[in-house]
Amino acid sequence: MADQGARAAATAPARAPISSGGSGARLARSLRIERVMQRIRVVAVVFGIVQVVTYYLPYPPGILVAAFALLGLLSVGTAAVQLASRRITSLRAMRLLGACSLLLDIVVVTGLVFVYTFDPDTAIWALLYVLPLEGAIRFGLRGALLTMATVAVVYAVREMFGAAAYGNAVLVTSISFRMGVGFIIAAVAGAMASSLVTERDQVERARVELEVYATELAAANAELQAANEVTQDFLAMTNHELRTPLTTIMGYTSLLSDRWDALPDDSRRRFVGMIERQSSRLHSLVQDLLTLSSARAGKLAMVLKPVELAPAVDDAIANNGPAAADVRNACPKGLWVTADSDRLCQILVNYVSNALRYGTPPVSVAATVEQGWVQVRVDDVGTGVAEEFIPHLFEKFARSGRAKARHVDGTGLGLAIVRQLARAQGGDAWYEPNVPNGSRFCLRLALAQTPDRP
Repeated sequence: MADQGARAAATAPARAPISSGGSGARLARSLRIERVMQRIRVVAVVFGIVQVVTYYLPYPPGILVAAFALLGLLSVGTAAVQLASRRITSLRAMRLLGACSLLLDIVVVTGLVFVYTFDPDTAIWALLYVLPLEGAIRFGLRGALLTMATVAVVYAVREMFGAAAYGNAVLVTSISFRMGVGFIIAAVAGAMASSLVTERDQVERARVELEVYATELAAANAELQAANEVTQDFLAMTNHELRTPLTTIMGYTSLLSDRWDALPDDSRRRFVGMIERQSSRLHSLVQDLLTLSSARAGKLAMVLKPVELAPAVDDAIANNGPAAADVRNACPKGLWVTADSDRLCQILVNYVSNALRYGTPPVSVAATVEQGWVQVRVDDVGTGVAEEFIPHLFEKFARSGRAKARHVDGTGLGLAIVRQLARAQGGDAWYEPNVPNGSRFCLRLALAQTPDRP
């Protein structure tokens, strides 16, 4: 199976940055917190209305209106925050909305505490302790302490305002005690919230990493299965393709060694010729395997430079010997491609050889230029490739039933090597049916400028 392992690795998802998964989780968590706070505000509005209406002391002029105005501000602000949260798509925007929401709560709560300054015995100031808790939930320890610092300043101003407007006594010990308790609440709640957030981020990071590792493990398993299939194909191929020439070489070598003096000269020459042919076949097989392995590993030496196509095609035709005498080179003169000259010749030799072995003459090699690419086509007018075998043409060890039926020698590595070499040079290789009949093997390489003209 050609390059299944490589395809599995190529299609495997790239390792996702852990931070992106963590940001998404924090955004979702912030949205959940905001929804909870919205529900709490709705309850707070109802609770506040009941408390304002049923308060046991009469309100000074204008104070009752101020109380209802603050509750109205909380209602409108809650609705606005709810609408805005539906359009949040980033963690930064969510943090800004959270800060605005916390500011709304600070204004409303401290405003209500100011409203009831006229009653020195009221314990409504205790509502201030809700604010550092909210700051801790939203922004951790820092948020809790900053919120409580703001509350402490406002409460101190409120006590001085009560003394000036209503003659209330300003007790420094009372202010320090109440605000000190608030800071303790802020510190404890903030530390707990920060610790929980840190632990949750670690869990989320571990979950994301686990998902990434699971994906990589699945890709590695697919690659291993593909490699196992390739190994099985390789063993099946080598069982025949390697054993046959080796058996022939060993048999004739043993025969020559045992009966050299008894054999006539023509028999000795014939046997030596057979050993030479089988050795050459074995050498070609090993070279193909080494080339394919190096190409897949990205370690194939390549020297990419402008190469004139027509002379390269002439060389490839000549390398196929007398059988290629009638192959027509229809590539235009002066057409240059960016390629490694040796590897380009290897591709073309393979294409022409395949056309001669499996196709039917006439065979032609032509080229066209399309959008900065040169497309080379090797055509024959034979029976073509069976449709069901086309997807497997460029796979390793793949040989069609027609080739096997015609007893044409081959290992099924040639076209796999062609595609690897083409891609190593920045191009590609593929097959198309030749209309009206026959095969067309294509090669695409980058168009190069001629050396004498920039």
